[in-house]
Amino acid sequence: MKKRLIIVGIAIAIVVVIFSLSGVLSSLIIGLVIAYVLDPFVDFFEAKGVRRSLGIALIFTVILAMMAAFVMIVGPVISREVTAFTRKVPQYVEQIKETAIPFVKDYVDEHPEQMETVKERLQTLGMEILLPVVNFLRNLFSGVINIVLGILDLILIPVMAFYLLKDIDRLTDKLADAIPLRYRDRVLDVFGEIDGVLKDFLKGQGTVSIILAVLYTIGLSICGVPLGIVIGIVAGLANMIPYLGVAIGLAPALLLSWLDAQSVPLLFGVIATFAIAQALEGSLISPKIVGDKVGLHPVTVIVAILLGGHFFGFVGILAAVPVAAVANVLTRRTYAWYLQSDLYLN
Repeated sequence: MKKRLIIVGIAIAIVVVIFSLSGVLSSLIIGLVIAYVLDPFVDFFEAKGVRRSLGIALIFTVILAMMAAFVMIVGPVISREVTAFTRKVPQYVEQIKETAIPFVKDYVDEHPEQMETVKERLQTLGMEILLPVVNFLRNLFSGVINIVLGILDLILIPVMAFYLLKDIDRLTDKLADAIPLRYRDRVLDVFGEIDGVLKDFLKGQGTVSIILAVLYTIGLSICGVPLGIVIGIVAGLANMIPYLGVAIGLAPALLLSWLDAQSVPLLFGVIATFAIAQALEGSLISPKIVGDKVGLHPVTVIVAILLGGHFFGFVGILAAVPVAAVANVLTRRTYAWYLQSDLYLN
């Protein structure tokens, strides 16, 4: 137990580093999160007499096997869906032209005074389209380097996780011993509550995301949405960040549905899919799986995500809810201490 508490302490201690050096330390941070999640499983094997290194290797093997099985089962379905979508792309382009050109013509007819502005816009349009191509060619070499570095980062993540899992006992014991004796019990007690909150969030939100991915996929497939399986899986897994799944899944589902069938009832079907899934998530799935253990009001979650995205970009969005949950624990503990302090009682 002490080991997991110290892991939480490490995570809290490097929050500032995550925000300031996230690009440099992304592999280390992801590896630390993986180590935190997998450590109980490694401990289980170790308790059964399996050497820690062998236990880690077994767990990684199981994870890779599950990923391979998922790709083998779902991959062909997604491949067929993408192929069917690719064949319809010319049809979608024609539909956009048929819709956009009359709209532009009607707008020009109704606003002849803006005709010159439209002409100027059309004249500069070619350069605006060409400019990204020029920038792409100019940055091609650096782009290749970035791809290579990205691949190296992906390779480093499991390596980091492996060594963190292997040496976490020694590291956490040393950190625990470094806490002054008169504060140790109190600090470990706070870390224990934080550990419980983060563990419940990761486990609960991960389960909720998988369930939502299934619901979205089934609903969008019934509606016949192009790339419905892809959108459903991505939107569901994106719900690891609360509400992000709806934000990134609803718009493309509506657009592709309209381009494919121009059916208003189909659009309502797509909206109903997301609405029903979110209603089930809010009233049944999350209360049963997560409950009120994380202790964050939905408004607090939304504000935390918005603030995290505004100040720290995508990394801030990822870390917003866990950081808010930790802040909630510390605030609650601080308030309880204040109610028992001389400042309040006197």
